[in-house]
Amino acid sequence: MSEQTGVAGAESVSTQEDDNEQYLSFLKVLTEGNDLQGKCKVVQRLRMLLRDDEDARTFMGANGFVEALMQFLQSALHEGNAMDQENGAMALFNLAVNNDRNKEMMISAGVLSLLDEMIYKPTCYGCATALYLNLSCLEEVKPMIGSGQAVPFLVKILKSSSDVQCKLDSLHTLYNLSTVPTNIPYLLSSGIIVGLQSQLVGQGDSMWTEKCIAVLINLAVSQLGREEMVSSPAIISTLASILDTGELLEQEQAVACLLILCNRSKKCCEMVLQEGVIPALVSISVNGTSRGREKSQKLLMLFREQRQEEHSLTKPQRRPETSNSSMPKPEMKPLCKSTSRRKVGKALGFLWKSKSYSVYHVSLPNWIADQTLHMSSLQFIAIKS
Repeated sequence: MSEQTGVAGAESVSTQEDDNEQYLSFLKVLTEGNDLQGKCKVVQRLRMLLRDDEDARTFMGANGFVEALMQFLQSALHEGNAMDQENGAMALFNLAVNNDRNKEMMISAGVLSLLDEMIYKPTCYGCATALYLNLSCLEEVKPMIGSGQAVPFLVKILKSSSDVQCKLDSLHTLYNLSTVPTNIPYLLSSGIIVGLQSQLVGQGDSMWTEKCIAVLINLAVSQLGREEMVSSPAIISTLASILDTGELLEQEQAVACLLILCNRSKKCCEMVLQEGVIPALVSISVNGTSRGREKSQKLLMLFREQRQEEHSLTKPQRRPETSNSSMPKPEMKPLCKSTSRRKVGKALGFLWKSKSYSVYHVSLPNWIADQTLHMSSLQFIAIKS
């Protein structure tokens, strides 16, 4: 048995050595001579080899293939050969998959400069976006990509590209970049809010919706991002509608995003309340995911606290007693006719939107009732008739 194991091991080593020799012969073709057709065939072969072979990535990265492939890609860009551009870029993409060392070598060799050329060539949009996605997985590279020409390009792809895979790569890259606070101003100035909102409207794929909201959450953590989102009623309305129509994970993310925004903005609270979200929040607080229940309860509590605060500010002040008993006491106007009282009643009395609704009754656990109106059951105006 041990003898068989030894033979198998020797054969494996021999096979690996043979592979390495073949790889080095490919490198020789790439770096020596002027056989352009031969180089094209080698790069196409490397693209296929590197797709699934982690050992090949490691060996080639350590033996000069990064520089050789980048030189090939640069020549293809200058010559305008679209097929060679794609093969060169995707060979580099595959070389960097799950290999941070190869990514770092590409950055040091100037791959971002090549990408700056590629984003102006429509035939390169797909492979350029894929390369940006791969490189943006490296933490130290995110600020370099975010401060360059990549962000406007990626937002443009998100808004207008008809290539679904290209748009998805763009969205994932923008998510990676949004995790770095210094990138937020560049993302906002490139119109990312509008781009994300356009993807959320009418999007039936939960993966797209979840990733879009994840980017919005990263933006909302910064003050600039919150201000931009609060000044965009369309994105608030879209998030509110997801509370009603989204899947459980989508609802969870939407309520988490709205909680971040409302925690720091009374204006946003008013905007969200005007969207008629209370019935949906109550439903999520009972039927949502664990995190969704927690976030919806906190948002309901926030609205309740704001209502109590505004209620205390609108209480009538007691007049001091006067010695002139003959003077009739001034007639107090009913509270229900107070302008500010009516505003509070409109915003927080659960009559949120002037739309046509039918009435249904929701019985709630005590902990929900305590967080909303201290009632064991609540009657909400909910479903559009």
